Amino acid sequence: MARTLDARDRSPEDLVRELRRPGGFLSPRVRDSARRIVEDVRERGDDALIEYTERFDGVRPDPIRVPEAEIAVAREALAPEVEESFRVAIENVRAFHKREMDRSWEISRNGATTGQRVRPLRRAGIYTPGGHGAYPSTLVMAGVPAQVAGVSSICVCAPPGPDGQVSKWVLAVAGLLGLGEIYAVGGAQAIGAMAYGTESIAAVNKIVGPGNDYVTAAKLEVFGIIGVDAPQGPSEVVVIADASAFPERVARDLMAQAEHLSGASAILLTPSANLIEEVEPLLTGEPAELITLVRVRDADQAVEISNVYAPEHAHVISEDYEIIVQNLDAVGMVAIGDFSPVALGDYAAGPSHALPTGGAASWASALGTHDFTVRTNYIHFTQDALREIGPHVERLARLEGFENHAASVEVRLK
Repeated sequence: MARTLDARDRSPEDLVRELRRPGGFLSPRVRDSARRIVEDVRERGDDALIEYTERFDGVRPDPIRVPEAEIAVAREALAPEVEESFRVAIENVRAFHKREMDRSWEISRNGATTGQRVRPLRRAGIYTPGGHGAYPSTLVMAGVPAQVAGVSSICVCAPPGPDGQVSKWVLAVAGLLGLGEIYAVGGAQAIGAMAYGTESIAAVNKIVGPGNDYVTAAKLEVFGIIGVDAPQGPSEVVVIADASAFPERVARDLMAQAEHLSGASAILLTPSANLIEEVEPLLTGEPAELITLVRVRDADQAVEISNVYAPEHAHVISEDYEIIVQNLDAVGMVAIGDFSPVALGDYAAGPSHALPTGGAASWASALGTHDFTVRTNYIHFTQDALREIGPHVERLARLEGFENHAASVEVRLK
């Protein structure tokens, strides 16, 4: 059963403390366990991978790498209508991320040239989660931006099912994307393998993709050795709606994200008491227990609460949507209007559904091509340009006590 709260006389900070957000990957128990697994994989390689897969998934991957023939079989077995849906999603995601791609640039003034070179990572690792089911959509949402960014070497780790095989849907999408390096391994052990490398899996430069608490904790353990994306934990949605919203549609929006279970959170913020009364009886089953219906004073208070909560998704269904959307400044993705359910973004609208959760949207961005590129700054000065700026650099270097910095300029000006 969903719970209801009245926030009209409460501060946003006070209310947010009461809203559901487990953050299990931060618990000492989970962090310690993930650390031990990662270190064991670092020391023992494939042997540790096989042992942990057998312990946690009940199967021994043999081989760890999925044969490319299996990927081809899964790809060829796709029903035409399913393949069409995947291709529509892939095309839309590719078009969106081509537009967001950073470009190299430079500027020149009076003999002084400065610029930035944008280049792709050499090798990226994508984690595709299992758990309640297989998520081929995640491979689309991470694999396509990596390809658009120009990453030439991409590996994918996905937990094996009870039959010891990676989901046929994940393999089929890999085939559609032309990804041939797939490993039947999941959990924290997969993160350790991609970070440090094993006999079967070569180390990567960065790991992306959502996972459970142990996967997220393992990514935090290897951060600094390699790059990782923002925390992507249990699904979250904040629906900001006024009295014009249709109760049944709002209920479905809330149930859709709560359907992920495993600590998911779905919140309705509305000034309409009638909307809450009409939505509440429509929320049924286990997902309903993860839903909170909140009465707010007005749209401004709803925005304040959402910005403090910093959700993965926000869905705005209001006659004043333009003002509300303009003021939302801490959210992974915003769905606008009654005909834009969040599920469109989850599968085929275009933007990646790999989004920051747990409040990370206050500082982190959605997964995109920027996650698969690095930027190198450069400078190129002529002698005349050095003469103009050199004395200033000498003065500032000596101010900070760095005589050799100053001398490296001075020797060129004499």
